[in-house]
Amino acid sequence: MFENLFKKQELSETSSKDELDVVLRLMFEIAISDGTLDRAELEIIKKRAELSQTAEKKSSKIIKKIIDETENSTSLYPTVYKINENYSNEEKIELLRSLWALVKADKQIDPYEENLYFRIADLIKIKRSFANQIKYEKP
Repeated sequence: MFENLFKKQELSETSSKDELDVVLRLMFEIAISDGTLDRAELEIIKKRAELSQTAEKKSSKIIKKIIDETENSTSLYPTVYKINENYSNEEKIELLRSLWALVKADKQIDPYEENLYFRIADLIKIKRSFANQIKYEKP
């Protein structure tokens, strides 16, 4: 019984780190979808990575890991699957807010970034009309 309790605690700590990696992965995908990684976009990604840094794992190593995973990946499916399995509707909406902040970070709405934002919204089962409302929210 106690073994299961400790296993569940380990899993929850691991899953929260995985969730942050999932968010960073989507942020990086959107940031590079227009072919460039703007300084403003990189700053937003760095701030998000700092939330998961520890004494052993600095934010720069976390970002490098995400970049490597993104370069080696061919699909968003594993990332989207994790979100759909583990995120509440409110968490998905907050994720979309973060992604939209990244899209508009360089003060230029690139059609590729906007398209990927809406595609992610569809994949995580947030209605397009609601994803569109997020676009027009005041910061």
